[in-house]
Amino acid sequence: MLPGIICSAVIIAVLIYFIDWSVLRDALKNCSIGLFLTLFAVQTISFFCRGMAWRVILNDEPSVLNCFFTITEGYLLNLLPLRLGEIGRSVIMGGLIGRSPFYVFTTVILERVFDVLITLIMLIITIPMVASAGFSGTFYYVLFGILVVGIIFMFWIAAHQLQFMNALRKIIKPESKIGKFVLPKVEFLLSGMGILTQPKRFAVWLFWILATWGCWILGLRLGILNFFPQLPFWAGLFIQGIGALGGAIPSAPAGIGVVEGAYVVALGFFGIDQSSALAFGLVMHAVAIVTPLLWGLIGFSVQGLKLTEVFTSTMNKDLTDNEEIRNKK
Repeated sequence: MLPGIICSAVIIAVLIYFIDWSVLRDALKNCSIGLFLTLFAVQTISFFCRGMAWRVILNDEPSVLNCFFTITEGYLLNLLPLRLGEIGRSVIMGGLIGRSPFYVFTTVILERVFDVLITLIMLIITIPMVASAGFSGTFYYVLFGILVVGIIFMFWIAAHQLQFMNALRKIIKPESKIGKFVLPKVEFLLSGMGILTQPKRFAVWLFWILATWGCWILGLRLGILNFFPQLPFWAGLFIQGIGALGGAIPSAPAGIGVVEGAYVVALGFFGIDQSSALAFGLVMHAVAIVTPLLWGLIGFSVQGLKLTEVFTSTMNKDLTDNEEIRNKK
């Protein structure tokens, strides 16, 4: 936790040093209750879309409601120390459908891989349009090359799992300690990528993943229209991409400071002053915290789980264990 706390503290200190409190206060007036509720609704729909995508990759085993609530519970756990959201929701869902949490975790990994790919695509599209970005052509081509190679390799692995595992067994002996630990987990990981070889199911899954991102982009666009209506639509894609990368930086619980800093940096490329950009970041981040907090707590109650029990159990959970984390009544 310490590196994240230090990172957040440094960014918060820098933001405090540069902002003008009067400008920040005036900029916050751009956020009305109506805007906040609208953003909350859009964020809620995005969780539903992500839940539908998850249900497809899990072969429709969980209910729609369980997918929605477990997604929000995972995002809630990401707001807490150690950011255990992906592991936590894998453990919860594994218990609900009677599958290994590690198998469920592989589906989450694939989801996150496509999040990274979509982020890179948005940056590749918008970086040339940002005149002040100062990115070199070499960086742009390297980024594009990594994206293409990554996509090709991922689909090749999914389509040639047997060949890949046979080659891996020649490098790592199955009877060795490393082999006994690594190989079963790699097989689980590949099983979670099986949807890439099923065109129809992959198309449905990808539709819901893109719908999720569509909601996120829509929410950001609505915020931009209220704060900076002069910015073009494509600017939102660039800001969304930088914001997504910023969210991956180690930070204090809930990404405090780091998320706001990412928005300030992204908006700075469009000549937006730090104080106004920070006001925008505070509003967008507040929605991103309140939405999973509310639905996640409701989800824990509906599913008969305790947040504290799930959090403490997840910290020491063996993902290959099928034990279900349930509130023992």
